Amino acid sequence: MNFNNKTLLKNYYKDYHYWENKIISNDSVLSGYFENKTITTHSKIIYTGILNAKKNIIECGFVSYPSIYSALGFIQNIFLSTCFFTWFDSFSNEFCIPMATFDTVIEEVLKHEKNIDINSANFMVNSYEYINSLWNADEATLTKKLINFTDNFNNKWDNDPEKKLFIKIFDSPMEIYHFITATIGWDFDEFVEEEISMNLETLHNTCSSVLTEPLINKRFINLLNINTPILF
Repeated sequence: MNFNNKTLLKNYYKDYHYWENKIISNDSVLSGYFENKTITTHSKIIYTGILNAKKNIIECGFVSYPSIYSALGFIQNIFLSTCFFTWFDSFSNEFCIPMATFDTVIEEVLKHEKNIDINSANFMVNSYEYINSLWNADEATLTKKLINFTDNFNNKWDNDPEKKLFIKIFDSPMEIYHFITATIGWDFDEFVEEEISMNLETLHNTCSSVLTEPLINKRFINLLNINTPILF
């Protein structure tokens, strides 16, 4: 059996222990540049938001992944486990990325949570199983399926005033410009500019230059995380 580099990388990204090592080495998995890789036409930029007001937890930010399969691995091995733990566990009051597989996280939470919403828990389990079924999809199909998945996921976890989960995948930096301006949702440019600490022309030019200007490429994600307000 012959393996090419893409197949080997997919196997790495699917493996939980690969991600466990990234957490141990304090790699950028929720915000920043994953593995310090520059943004290319193959990259997927992800915005995530996790809110649990009772725990005083609000975590959000942009992160760049080098491929759609690395993004898939992040969702399966980092994002969903973290969402499940933050949403359902009532004993830990601090935000953390669980150092365990998704199945182990479920098992540990269910040991001490007696009043868990079974329908919501099953939705999360079904989400994990769906994500796990996508590894053989080609890049174009996978991108479409993940975008549809995130839309459904966001709709499900946006019904509690004190808790919310959110994820959005961007196919290009310019999509982020439209997302930011649409999310802030005001007709007055001055208000949007105040919220993002820069004028819209600068934001537009920055997003449109990421792939052609190395300096902007290097700073883009950090610029977003520093200047943009909460977007979920």
